[in-house]
Amino acid sequence: MMSGKRVGRHLAHTGTRGDTYVRKKRFGEFLVETGLLTEADLTLALSEQRVRRGKLGEMVVALGLATETEISQALSIQLGIPLIDLPNTPVEPQAIELIQEKVARKHFIVPVAIEHKELHLAMADPLSFEAFEDVRFASGYTIKPFLAPRSDVLWAIDQHYHLGSSLSTIVKDIADERRVEVLQKEGGEPDERDLDDLRKKSSAAPVIRMVNLIVAEAVELRASDIHIEPTRTNLQIRNRVDGILRKTMELPKWVQGAVISRVKIMANMDIAEKRLPQDGRISVRVGGRNLDLRVSTVPASFGEKVVVRILDSANAGIPLDSLGFSPPELLKLEEIIGRPQGILLVTGPTGSGKTTTLYGILNRIKSVEDNITTIEDPIEYELAGINQVSVQEKIGLGFATMLRAMLRQDPDVIMVGEMRDLDTTTIAVQAALTGHLVLSTIHTNSCVATVTRLRDLGVPSYMIASTIIGILAQRLVRVICAKCRVPAEPTEKDILRLGLKPRIPVFRGEGCTACGGTGYKGRTGLYEILPFSQPIRDVIAANATENELRQMAISKGMVTLGRAALEKVLTGVTTVDEVYRVVETEGDFASACPQCATPLEAEFVMCPACGYTVSSTCPGCRKSLSLEWKFCPYCRFDLLKHEPRRTFA
Repeated sequence: MMSGKRVGRHLAHTGTRGDTYVRKKRFGEFLVETGLLTEADLTLALSEQRVRRGKLGEMVVALGLATETEISQALSIQLGIPLIDLPNTPVEPQAIELIQEKVARKHFIVPVAIEHKELHLAMADPLSFEAFEDVRFASGYTIKPFLAPRSDVLWAIDQHYHLGSSLSTIVKDIADERRVEVLQKEGGEPDERDLDDLRKKSSAAPVIRMVNLIVAEAVELRASDIHIEPTRTNLQIRNRVDGILRKTMELPKWVQGAVISRVKIMANMDIAEKRLPQDGRISVRVGGRNLDLRVSTVPASFGEKVVVRILDSANAGIPLDSLGFSPPELLKLEEIIGRPQGILLVTGPTGSGKTTTLYGILNRIKSVEDNITTIEDPIEYELAGINQVSVQEKIGLGFATMLRAMLRQDPDVIMVGEMRDLDTTTIAVQAALTGHLVLSTIHTNSCVATVTRLRDLGVPSYMIASTIIGILAQRLVRVICAKCRVPAEPTEKDILRLGLKPRIPVFRGEGCTACGGTGYKGRTGLYEILPFSQPIRDVIAANATENELRQMAISKGMVTLGRAALEKVLTGVTTVDEVYRVVETEGDFASACPQCATPLEAEFVMCPACGYTVSSTCPGCRKSLSLEWKFCPYCRFDLLKHEPRRTFA
């Protein structure tokens, strides 16, 4: 008898002779031709079939002449019906609801999915005319058959028609206090038939408890996003904690349909639509906290991928003081937002905390004397005393359209979620020129790069110089866990790249249960603030390059993102590795000469303008030295005897 792999290859080869030729053969002759059975095996199986009056394939399996999978493979090729791997195939609850369990057990069938007007049906016997008629009558759908071994069909019936007991083995230890209460549903109503189809399965207590566990665990870990990702063999759950994804759960493939359908019903999304991306929203209460969940689905290769953004309304009231601003930075920012008109831009990559910073600014400046309006996509947090409007691109209500309308609403302060195009930016500039304070975000890497981006959008340099009052670039870095923080020695790379002095202690997290073994817990902000003073306006109006503008900004006291990050490292807030992760270029570590304010790059060892010594290197080994050292600790070089030869290059 052939092995499974050889049978598969031989069957595939045999199937290429032509469907007409293959299908005319009896199944027993086909098994002999493929080499799965010998003539003697077939004679024995036929004899057993006459006695027991069963199907030939069942007799072959009962006699141990072939496995159930091998028989299914052969039948699949002979009939031209695709084989389905039920244990690794997600089964849709709405498909299960179409066929009663007694019908499924009678015909050894499992409804798998609904696609357009077709019902995908896994069958142990795809030649059963009675099964086709019963399913067509019960469902009203056209049947698309798939072949599966009988044992797989029976397993799938047990799993999916008794989903509650199947899931109970996974969620039996979930405590009651982790219950997630759905407060309200928003958005369009799904088709009533789809909702009825899924009501029982997706409302079964174990399914609810499963989804509750996923949400509650993410909230407990302080996650910002939940990723529900179908793979070939399972359903993977990952949470984004402190900006980094962590794998938190792995569920069997067969629960995929129930879990994703439950999330979509909670978000009031169209359950039947699996081919197009969808968005939804859920308001829930977890552990006494009211949360807003933004749900997004996209069709992926192994099923719908779901991402849930967790928004905590408590974050809307976070004061600026707790966002990681140093006292000098906070003073600069307050001076900027205290002006009656102009544009303040907050810049940084996605997920860098720009919206939270803007909300903090709004909370700081809001007053009953001012009319403050925001235009957002979407509204992330509800702020008391502020008029918030959500854009709706589907009906033509974009940022530019809404901004034009807002200017007729007698505003004092306008927050625009993002400056995406020239139209929105032009209107914002006009608003600033007519006496309004405008707050907005833009996607660039630094303050000076923002000026270049505005020029690329088509805003003239003189207009940038006259309307912008300040730019705030920011990043988020993870904070070292206070419970496992230990000293660490900076490496030679750290000393050379960051300008650290040897033997200055830095810190790292060893990893503990409090931080999940990562060494980090929580995040804080890094900030680069560029107030638009007159010298800055002059160089921008003169079309200065990024490098020229950057040098001017540093000479006027701007602290770059790199220097701000270095300060967090030296004070033990974060690690050197985090600095490397969020700060893009070496130039970000530049500072100004303390003697003449000339901008200095990170690798400079002396000021090119006044000769002020920033750091020195050993003539023997070229490693960085501290100015007070008399001997090189790396190569024992006597620095006193060779003082005239001491180099600064």
